[in-house]
Amino acid sequence: MLITGGTGFVGKHLQAELTRRGVEHHAFSSKQYDLTIREQAEAVFAAHSKASVIVHMACYQAAGEFPARHTAEQFHVNNLIHLNVLESWRKFAPQAKLIAVGSSCAYPSKPGALTEDRFMDGEIHGSVYSYAFTKRLLFTGMTAYNDQYKLNGTYLIPATMYGEHDDFHPETAHVSGALVGRFVKAVKENQPSVEIWGDGTQVRDIMYVQDFIGALLHLIPQCDRDIINVGPGRGTSIKDLAFAISRAAGYGGELVFNASRYVGVKEKFIETGKFVQKYQGSVSNELAPGIQRTVDWYAMNYNEIKDRRKFI
Repeated sequence: MLITGGTGFVGKHLQAELTRRGVEHHAFSSKQYDLTIREQAEAVFAAHSKASVIVHMACYQAAGEFPARHTAEQFHVNNLIHLNVLESWRKFAPQAKLIAVGSSCAYPSKPGALTEDRFMDGEIHGSVYSYAFTKRLLFTGMTAYNDQYKLNGTYLIPATMYGEHDDFHPETAHVSGALVGRFVKAVKENQPSVEIWGDGTQVRDIMYVQDFIGALLHLIPQCDRDIINVGPGRGTSIKDLAFAISRAAGYGGELVFNASRYVGVKEKFIETGKFVQKYQGSVSNELAPGIQRTVDWYAMNYNEIKDRRKFI
């Protein structure tokens, strides 16, 4: 298995599970091979041309207000990465099954069930329009290479993930990572209150990263030229998430919900009927175990990583 983005948050968990299962794999950092440069993308694909599976997760991405502040950078960098990966796949490893990991933020922002047939059906939310477009471009490109060159690519759309090795910085983390960071800090520094953006009624689907890894490896032998939502199939309110993290961290202070801060779309969770019915897949919707492991890991590593920024 050749993995792009394999040294990031999800990639670290994938590598650990592949090692546990004895699956040969290769992952690399952008310092080793910069996928925005065609020659370097071709070099790593040529070196691993016998791969039977390619998992493509590499992208320039962060959450919070980052997508709105780095629209041009994300457009430029991510489109270069995806175009170079698709062409290198065709040239050097056309026998490999490509699993491209997308994002649910690329779904249209209008109301309605987020089913795979609606992925391109409408405008993207303005807060993430550039980054999300690059994820739609990746899907379109993969489909085009499937059609013209008879390749075998599948596009997975996961729920938002959390877990060990996540980004916990308040400026760039997804809501789960940001809240873990805030509550652990509040316990460490004995803070009397923790602020949560929004009124708490916003709904998101979130998934423990190791559940996604299990689902990914379950799907690889089965899927061919498909698009598949992967997640628990139901949403969680930010209020429930905040209280779950507060309990896991052992925080005894006040939770303050600030309705004036950025929250994005009001409700978003992907439908997973295809994943469950066609592929007999499942993802746990129980928060407590994964949240506890994440909080414990961050608390244990707090002094080392508390000030770490995703992009320096």
